[in-house]
Amino acid sequence: MKVLFVNRMACLERGGGETFDLEISRHLARLGVEITLLSGAPLCGPPLLPLPGAKVLHTPWLKRFPWDKVKGGWRIRQLEFEWFEWRAARWIARRAAEWDIIQICELPNLVYWLKKRGVATPLVMRLTAPNFYDPRSGAPLADALIASGTTIEKLRARGGADSASPLPAPTNIPNAVDADLFRPQPSAFRAQHGICRDEFVALYVARFQAFKNHALLLDAFAEFAKTHPAARLVLVGSGPLRERTEQQAATLGISKQVLFLGEVPFAELPAVYAAADIKVIASDYESFCFAAIEGMSAGLPVLTTDCAWVPRLVADGAGIVVPVGDATALAAGLTKLADNPALRQRLGAAGRDLVLARHTWPASAQKLLDLYQRLLAGAAAP
Repeated sequence: MKVLFVNRMACLERGGGETFDLEISRHLARLGVEITLLSGAPLCGPPLLPLPGAKVLHTPWLKRFPWDKVKGGWRIRQLEFEWFEWRAARWIARRAAEWDIIQICELPNLVYWLKKRGVATPLVMRLTAPNFYDPRSGAPLADALIASGTTIEKLRARGGADSASPLPAPTNIPNAVDADLFRPQPSAFRAQHGICRDEFVALYVARFQAFKNHALLLDAFAEFAKTHPAARLVLVGSGPLRERTEQQAATLGISKQVLFLGEVPFAELPAVYAAADIKVIASDYESFCFAAIEGMSAGLPVLTTDCAWVPRLVADGAGIVVPVGDATALAAGLTKLADNPALRQRLGAAGRDLVLARHTWPASAQKLLDLYQRLLAGAAAP
């Protein structure tokens, strides 16, 4: 079987959608599937995250534009995506017969344009969030929809037959983590960054965008650090609000305790997790959150806001949940975990067990392969 994965951001920056496509395609390959990846690259210049064998289309990309903070900024971001979708539709339509399945990460306009061009190859669209923008009603044209977390629940509620544009019944393909890669293990990260063994380290892996609420975390950490000066906050990720967050750290007087790592290659992330004491999530909303299960797989307790899906991930004894937007409660959670190593150990062990039971890539890859085979069997039927 030959499958084309289309993910505009895979060669630009890494988020949950990119993690899913890259990891599940790797495990599909182990099952004998031949994978091709089509991604985006800056209009002028090479891919920022080059991937061996990936095909790329060069389209405009305003990396540092704070689209989620500027009034109407989402329209500029949407135009960027539409430009890529339009080019991808032309590129794919000329080659569609090369693949048995085309899987598209949340690009409904691309689905619309491929169907309009008469592409017969089954189209599987993965939706990472339920509030996707679909001005041409491309999603209802997909041959199959896949999702997980809160997205699968909301799609099922939205896509009934009485809907004006009924969606295909979505298939739940659970997000997962490589538990062999993300595990409790020795790490040289602390020594490399001058962090002492007895310092308390909180880790947040997230893009610098408004809904991730780094501002809340810094306010909480500044309050916590008043009584715990031997503590560090490690921030992994890039995004339009990084500079503003660095300025906030300076204003709060905690710059020396906050380590901004920027983008970290995926293969190097396990060592960062292994060096931390806890995984913290400050988001206003998460439809899932790969970073949560990465932390759990690494044996870290999770301190999270009540941001939709993450509390469900940690519900069975793997973390502590505090209200969204409450810096005082978040600071109290940091204090509780910093002062109680036994609690950290118990929560971390429970999280590792939950990941092994519910969130492994081989199981998710097999479920997706089964969906592909059903689609192809249906296409072959008279």
